[in-house]
Amino acid sequence: MRRHSIRLFIAVLTFTFGISIFWVSQLIRQVKTTFVDHFITVNNSDVSPVTLVRLNSDEDANEIYRLLVHRKFIFNDEIKLIVLQAETTSCPMYENESVKEKFGVTEPFHQMMNEWMPEAEVQTLDNYLLSNKTGQELKVWNLGINYVMVRDGDLPDGRFDNFWERFYKKYPNSPGLVFFSKVGFNDRHDQAFVYVARSCGGLCGAGEYILLNKVNGEWVVRKE
Repeated sequence: MRRHSIRLFIAVLTFTFGISIFWVSQLIRQVKTTFVDHFITVNNSDVSPVTLVRLNSDEDANEIYRLLVHRKFIFNDEIKLIVLQAETTSCPMYENESVKEKFGVTEPFHQMMNEWMPEAEVQTLDNYLLSNKTGQELKVWNLGINYVMVRDGDLPDGRFDNFWERFYKKYPNSPGLVFFSKVGFNDRHDQAFVYVARSCGGLCGAGEYILLNKVNGEWVVRKE
């Protein structure tokens, strides 16, 4: 009888000890998980805002559009209004393969840019081409001058021979119709590449590629 009681006591003790070990191990695991989750959450919240601010393409693009509007299209005191094509526009004669073929352009885009603008990084040009595969809504909000965004339906219709007369009557004190592509950037966001053009009547008009660099927090034109 005594031997049986001792065996029962040992069994109960062993079971109790096992339960205690299991409970303690679960408690340690929960504490460890809570600590790790808290550490990761704090770490991510510290890093995310910095990354978002540093790579704001829309802010950088608006600064570039503003710079180029003042540099290229406000050439006298009579210019009071900038008329912008509402959809972004690139230069298909050098970028679209079917259009290039019609114009007899055989050189690849990167090769042409390497000859004209050897300072342009491949990464910047790749991002420009990727961003301009299709026309998109032009995003601007502060150009430092009055501006209006227009689509085809906003422009004068009818005969071409008096289109510009009617255009300037509808949009007086403007330099014509201004076009911008989307801006291409390198990963560091210290180099940018953009196409800009203006149509102003008859044979009046021009288009060009522009390379910019960010110097001391400000965008400056490097080559055009």
